[in-house]
Amino acid sequence: MFKESKNKIETTIKTGEAPRPFRLNGSQRLKECGLILAVLISMLLLVALLTFSPADPSWSQTAWGMHIKNAGGFVGAYVADTLFFTFGVLAYLVPFLLIISSWVYYRKKDSGEPIDFMLWGTRVLGLVIIVLTSCGLANINANDIWYFSSGGVIGDVLTNLALPTLNVLGSTLVFLFLWGAGFTLLTGISWLRVVEWLGEKAIGGLTSLVNRTRGEQDELIEPIHNIGVAKDDWLENSNQQNSLPEEPALEERQAVDPLMESTSSAGTSKRKFNIHVPEASKQERKESVPNFLKTGTDSAPDEFAVEVVSQEVDLGKQNLTATIEELERAAAVQENLAVVDPLNNEELSSIHQDLESQITPQEPVVIEETPWNIENDAEQPAFDDTQLDQIEPDDKHIEPVISSFDIEEEPLEIGSSETDADVQAFQDMVSEAKNAVKEKQNPFLMQKEADLPVPEEPMPTLELLYHPEKRENFIDREALENIARLVEAKLADYKIHAEVVDIFPGPVITRFELDLAPGVKVSRISSLSMDLARSLSAMAVRVVEVIPGKPYVGLELPNMSRQTVYFSDVVGSPQFEDAKSPTTVVLGQDIAGDAVVADLAKMPHVLVAGTTGSGKSVGVNVMILSMLYKATPEEVRFIMIDPKMLELSVYEGIPHLLSEVVTDMKDASNALRWCVGEMERRYKLMSALGVRNIKGFNDKLKMAAEAGHPIHDPLWQEGDSMDQEAPLLTNLPYIVVIVDEFADLMMVVGKKVEELIARLAQKARAAGIHLILATQRPSVDVITGLIKANIPTRVAFTVSTKTDSRTILDQGGAESLLGMGDMLYLPPGSSHTVRVHGAFASDDDVHAVVNNWKARGKPEYVDGITSGDQSPETLLPGEKMETEEEMDPLFDQVVEHVVETRRGSVSGVQRRFKIGYNRAARIVEQLEMQGIVSAPGHNGNREVLAPAPGRDMN
Repeated sequence: MFKESKNKIETTIKTGEAPRPFRLNGSQRLKECGLILAVLISMLLLVALLTFSPADPSWSQTAWGMHIKNAGGFVGAYVADTLFFTFGVLAYLVPFLLIISSWVYYRKKDSGEPIDFMLWGTRVLGLVIIVLTSCGLANINANDIWYFSSGGVIGDVLTNLALPTLNVLGSTLVFLFLWGAGFTLLTGISWLRVVEWLGEKAIGGLTSLVNRTRGEQDELIEPIHNIGVAKDDWLENSNQQNSLPEEPALEERQAVDPLMESTSSAGTSKRKFNIHVPEASKQERKESVPNFLKTGTDSAPDEFAVEVVSQEVDLGKQNLTATIEELERAAAVQENLAVVDPLNNEELSSIHQDLESQITPQEPVVIEETPWNIENDAEQPAFDDTQLDQIEPDDKHIEPVISSFDIEEEPLEIGSSETDADVQAFQDMVSEAKNAVKEKQNPFLMQKEADLPVPEEPMPTLELLYHPEKRENFIDREALENIARLVEAKLADYKIHAEVVDIFPGPVITRFELDLAPGVKVSRISSLSMDLARSLSAMAVRVVEVIPGKPYVGLELPNMSRQTVYFSDVVGSPQFEDAKSPTTVVLGQDIAGDAVVADLAKMPHVLVAGTTGSGKSVGVNVMILSMLYKATPEEVRFIMIDPKMLELSVYEGIPHLLSEVVTDMKDASNALRWCVGEMERRYKLMSALGVRNIKGFNDKLKMAAEAGHPIHDPLWQEGDSMDQEAPLLTNLPYIVVIVDEFADLMMVVGKKVEELIARLAQKARAAGIHLILATQRPSVDVITGLIKANIPTRVAFTVSTKTDSRTILDQGGAESLLGMGDMLYLPPGSSHTVRVHGAFASDDDVHAVVNNWKARGKPEYVDGITSGDQSPETLLPGEKMETEEEMDPLFDQVVEHVVETRRGSVSGVQRRFKIGYNRAARIVEQLEMQGIVSAPGHNGNREVLAPAPGRDMN
């Protein structure tokens, strides 16, 4: 490791260059992706050309066979036919020319370099000339390929023009010389240079051959020797110059470079522009050295070597100390037959004093400080092995052995004076120590669940959360007024007269409310949002066109210093504490710093969308934690679907769960189907009790119980259970279904998920089932119109384009958010969005609340949620149960035919009964379900399982 660090530092000091960044910028990414696509297209073209068959469909013929032989399929056949028709034999070179052209374009990495139109024009002209002349030469000198001309249609046209006037020889010469001119225009290689180079190599080779034949020394040795001497002289001179050149005076540097200016009294200078000079100055070379080498002198490599050697000395001391502790532990085992805690300082000091009398003092370890000579450090022992020989073993005790922490449970050879009880006690203590060592896990890994004490409080408290230090809400009024005047001035530059009337500073942004002059349209300011952001040096500027209750226009600017909105700040607010609903969720704080609280039962569903890293998962966690602070398991139950297996798996084991956290997408579809069935069951119960929603249902059960007339389950029938009478009804909890990434769910399961979500969103509000859907892909194929129509409440985090914002909110604005929890909240029944700064809940907060609930009880999972059992209530419109498929009218006849002929193929049924292929396949599948034929084998044939007519069944 030290050797690699030394090499990197030497390279940095010598060259003054930092390594290239590993990641590409935007233009480089596009170029590299274009190169990959070009290679893909070239490979497809080459495969299509190599596997071309004249019998395949193409532009050159009107009829073909049923099977396409081209490896590129239908498209490959047409493309290969087109290329052969156009270029002839030279079509095989088209894929290689495409790769070479893409590579030449990709090598031009500097996107800021101006384009030389003259250079690129000559290259394009040269390429065109080479293609035309190559086709002409191929048409004259090569044989035709299949039914195509060897030069293609291009070669035919050129030769038809050239042969009548120049004949074959003249046309060939003209095409050859034009090809050479095109090669020069394309590559820039001079044929005269090529001829000179060939002549020079031929003369040099001939001279060398003649000299070797004569036995004389090669004349080329002398120049090489002179070059080596010059190199050695340069190395010697460079070794003599060990110190860096003196830095010129400040006046001289300013005279040479007027862009440099003095910055401090220490005499250091700073550049405004990054100018690359041939020879780095002393200050620049010092800055290229790592921090631990900056000691004020010029001999950086020697100091690095001294520091490395000092680190090795410290390492040797640590190893020696560890060895002494092992010896102390072994001596303690000999003397006391007990395990001594190495952290007990008093026992260690006493044992250390006893051990010092037995251990012979060793000479101090001396490490020679040789600069850069640290390759063989690993071969030197960490401590002197002769220390083990200095211990005098006692006859009646075991011999001390230094080992690792993996203690072997082996029987000890104890003298006759020791009893078996002492031996057993000692072995028990050793095993306990071994178990204690094994149980010490890495604190950064997931720990085993421990039996936590049951909290005394009925609900989790705020002490579980992180509370920031006391923050002063200091508002610089003068700075805000200056910004307001600047906003007015910048708008005046665009001929917009406006006056700032109100300023609302918040933790993240500040809203400036503008009073526009009469006749000024709001659309003019909205179209200038990017220009205003550039003029005000802001990251993003959001224009609020309509502020409810005010005739002003809002302009939201990000603050210079952004404050973090913690989850503890919002949960401890009066808005959340005064809320009575168990499905109360917090979102964050608005621009004025007030808590934004919503009721999930009134939403009744919420759609959360945003790009990766915008704070979407943190927002979902905040919603879950807020309900855990408000509701007991009897009031709210959760079904969590987590395709990523990261965000929601931490909640595994809390008593609010109806089932384990679902990570398999097929199980997720079954869980949604179970929710549909539960919704229909609840509607039947509410209809029997004459109530309209779940709150009225629970209230009526409470009233009936208090009146002494508890209500039995009206849907119970004899045979449903072993009870003699219907069981009593209990309160129905709210069910919250949380899907962390439903784009993956729709991708894996398909269209049925969209229908299940739409059905729950349409009807599940009164039944107390609510959805929280989150996705990082805000596209129309994921957030479909059917889902948006039934989920009016939306939360949009930062998105990349205005189109994504319209997909989520049906309006723009989310593309101007600042990220890290900054969101737009669209309340139910409103078309105006609210700017909310999302609350931040750390992993420690989540674990603290989860462990608090785990200590209160275990989850009671409901069987059948992920099993996927179908019932008439869970079927979608137009969907049939698997066992309800009607038999085809020809089923009996097909059975008779298959049993007699002993053949159960789909094609045989199709020919015998003159029906379509789909109908025949459906009948054969029904035969397989009834056990008449087997499943298709590896060759596609089915075996008839039913016995032949007249044959004994036994």
